[in-house]
Amino acid sequence: MSKQDWYLKQCNITQYVLRNPAVFKGEIATHIGKEIRLIVVANQQPTQKIYFDILKAIHLTEDQVMVLTPSQLIMPASEIQTVVWFIDVKPDESWLNPLTVQTISLDLLPSAPQQKRQLWQQLCQYENYFHPERA
Repeated sequence: MSKQDWYLKQCNITQYVLRNPAVFKGEIATHIGKEIRLIVVANQQPTQKIYFDILKAIHLTEDQVMVLTPSQLIMPASEIQTVVWFIDVKPDESWLNPLTVQTISLDLLPSAPQQKRQLWQQLCQYENYFHPERA
């Protein structure tokens, strides 16, 4: 028994042990609402103009997009039926599936025509996922 434990016991203070300490680190399971049409995985919230231009081009509002950091993406890929866009983040092997899009940094994307073309082709393939009511 540590000194701290002994003092707590002497003061009649019950000491609790967290079963899931990741909750305090922001790594709790994320609920994906029915309104979410795109999940963006990036190290920080995208603020670049090209990001907002892309959302506008695919007719999505910010309310329809969930932005997660890589550490917040703790659910298995098999549980997600939404397109996941990794921005300047390399997904692990389990996330490489048909609904995954990967791009370089949004700061570099405007000056990379091949990457932009590839991104646009992928996003066009997912139109039914973005707007299932049109399908």
